[in-house]
Amino acid sequence: MLFFLLYENGDNAQGRIDSLTALGKLDSAKQCQDACVSKLGRDPTTGCTSFTYYHPGHPSNANECYGDTSGQWTPFYSDLGQPQIWGNVTSGQNEPAKYSTSCTSKADCSYNGACTDAGVCKCHPQWMGLHCGQLNLAPTKLGSGLKSSDADGFISSWGGSVLRGDDGTYHMWAAEMVNHCGIVVWMSNSRIRHAISTTGPHGPFKPADVAEGVWGHEPTAARAPTGEFVLFWTAKVGGDVPCSRKVCAHGDDGNSIIGTPDCLPDTQCTYRPTLSTYMAYAKDPAGPWSTPVLVPSPNGDRSDTNLAPIIRDDGSLLGLGRPPYVWEASDWRDNSTYTVTERDATIQGEDPFLYVDAYDTTVLHGLSHAGGWDSSGGHAWSTDGGKTWSSHDDVRAYGSNFLDDAGGQHSLSRRERPHLVFDERGVPVALTNGVTDAWPCTHPEVCPKDYCYTSLQLLNQDA
Repeated sequence: MLFFLLYENGDNAQGRIDSLTALGKLDSAKQCQDACVSKLGRDPTTGCTSFTYYHPGHPSNANECYGDTSGQWTPFYSDLGQPQIWGNVTSGQNEPAKYSTSCTSKADCSYNGACTDAGVCKCHPQWMGLHCGQLNLAPTKLGSGLKSSDADGFISSWGGSVLRGDDGTYHMWAAEMVNHCGIVVWMSNSRIRHAISTTGPHGPFKPADVAEGVWGHEPTAARAPTGEFVLFWTAKVGGDVPCSRKVCAHGDDGNSIIGTPDCLPDTQCTYRPTLSTYMAYAKDPAGPWSTPVLVPSPNGDRSDTNLAPIIRDDGSLLGLGRPPYVWEASDWRDNSTYTVTERDATIQGEDPFLYVDAYDTTVLHGLSHAGGWDSSGGHAWSTDGGKTWSSHDDVRAYGSNFLDDAGGQHSLSRRERPHLVFDERGVPVALTNGVTDAWPCTHPEVCPKDYCYTSLQLLNQDA
């Protein structure tokens, strides 16, 4: 039985239609899938590796169907401000876990697997597809991340950085929007929420305490070799909050009510101060936290760096931020030892997550949100301690598809802020993201809803 992963609003033919096989004008995505298999073959490597179908409402390619045999997986997610295009295209992948990539070295396998004597990649269980460049996301119970509410409705959150405590409890730090508002007022309403899972890395996570109040955003946590939990986040310390100088006072079930001077979407802010990166640490994940210290930024004034570091066994630090910058420090505690350098290439896009390879600790990996307002993830690796980085441009680490444990497929309109969750061995077992559901969309000038939450999707562990 064939099984295709389906991606609503994912256009895998974008910019390369002329290199694909045109399969005619059809009436549905299912017909397009069937035509691709019938014409190109069912083998996941040599046959129809993917299809793209433009729905009847698409303004330029209505009803057109295209098939691909290359294995390339780079779906383009259209601008949410283009409602005629957005949602009017579907792409599907033919069992990418069974795709076989030819190789001559581990670089052909993105260092996410081995290049065998037979000259093909054998991906680690958590990876699949072309170049082993796509996370092998497994069916997961809905709500396994942080999806909280209270008597007044849903509470929006955005992305979760997770660490395992010494007692086996898993701790998440996520951006949370206060007053039941949504993601479009993050610039005025974000704070740092600490949540816990006592049932293992698969969650669900329940709110525990507030690590840092308004205004803070984009937390990333690391563990020091001496045991401290170390938190890095974007903050505006003291004085007015960003955007409108005031916290938006009213939301509706996790959605923002915008339009007043105090409740502005991030695209219409009237006050844009520097959003600096700070660091604090604590022996206990519930705090108390040390006094926040300012982390140096590129050129001394770069705002919203997205800094995501690791702390090595000797106490030194390496971090990725918005490309092309890399942070290094000889002592993670001492911000005077931090340096920021520009590199030729690091990650794609923004929201980096840096980690050490569980199977080869000499290799570093970086995940990222590879696009704009969309659901595309990037992957890069380094074999020289972070000095240089490599990636494959013809595959993405994740997309808009979420598989649930009941066999359903769900589409997300935004999937950003990637973090991996690791078990006690350091093996990645889950992916967390800041997400919004597909319908309705969340563009502040187009769509009426902006409720968001932190998703968690398990990674395959079967060899």
